Amino acid sequence: MSTHEPTKKLVIRLATPEDIATIEELDSYSQSPTRNIHRDMEKYFGSVDPSFHEHTFIFLAEQDGQAIAKAELMVPPADSANPTGYIKRVIVHPHHRGLKVARQLMQHVIHYARETHRLAAIDLHVWEGNQSAIKLYEALGFQYHHRETYYRLPLPPSTNL
Repeated sequence: MSTHEPTKKLVIRLATPEDIATIEELDSYSQSPTRNIHRDMEKYFGSVDPSFHEHTFIFLAEQDGQAIAKAELMVPPADSANPTGYIKRVIVHPHHRGLKVARQLMQHVIHYARETHRLAAIDLHVWEGNQSAIKLYEALGFQYHHRETYYRLPLPPSTNL
C-alpha cells in the first residue's frame, strides 16, 4: 500500500456490459459476499422499468485504460419524494490503495448523485473494522446514522435426503 498521490490522471466512467469481467475481477478483491452479475444484468444495464425499480449505476475508475476501482450507486425512481441513493461495493484494486483513488471516485459519485439525479441524501454501509473507509466517508461529510447487528445461521446440509 502506498501513501503517495497518483501521478497519472484518473478517468471515471459508467460501466457498460462489456465491463462485466472487469467488474467481477474488482469484486473479487472485496470481502463482501460475492454475487452473480450475469443474473443482475437487467438491474445494471437496462430493461428494468426505472419508474418501478431502482436503477444501479456502476462507476469504474481507470488509469492508463485499466480499471483500478469501482463503486455502485443505486437510485430510486425519479418520482420519489426526498430521494435517497445508496452507495455499495466501493472497491479499489489492492495495488492502488492508499493513493486517494477511492476519494476521487466517491467525489465523482456524490457529484453525479446530486447533479444528475437530484438526490436528497446518500446512504451506505461499512464494516466497523474498515477504519480507512470510515475515515474517508466521514471526511466526505457522511454522518454516522446507526449501527446494525448482523446475524447468520449456518445451515449444514441435511442428512435426511
